[in-house]
Amino acid sequence: SSGINAEYGVYQELADKFEPTPILLNGQAVCFLLQGKAEQAEDVLQKSLDKDSGHPETLINLSIVSQFLGAKDSAKRYMSQVKDSHPDHPYVLRLQEKEKIFDELSSALLSNR
Repeated sequence: SSGINAEYGVYQELADKFEPTPILLNGQAVCFLLQGKAEQAEDVLQKSLDKDSGHPETLINLSIVSQFLGAKDSAKRYMSQVKDSHPDHPYVLRLQEKEKIFDELSSALLSNR
């Protein structure tokens, strides 16, 4: 936990010295999430979204934080946004690969009944 606090401090110091960029804000959000502070992570990610409404890492992290907070509709909405606006993002490509595998396995299980 002290390591996470130190990491958060680095992000905060950089954000204080310079304009807080979406990358810095995402780093802060991840630190909050690792501390179990999902609400604070969401607040920081919303600030990032205000700076760049299409920032892919912000949308991905908001989807994850929304899941932690039980806001499944928001999680789906953020993930749809990132899939639509950044179809070639590595996270999106890996997710689609896993979805395809899941669908294939589900189909195979259903056909074996």
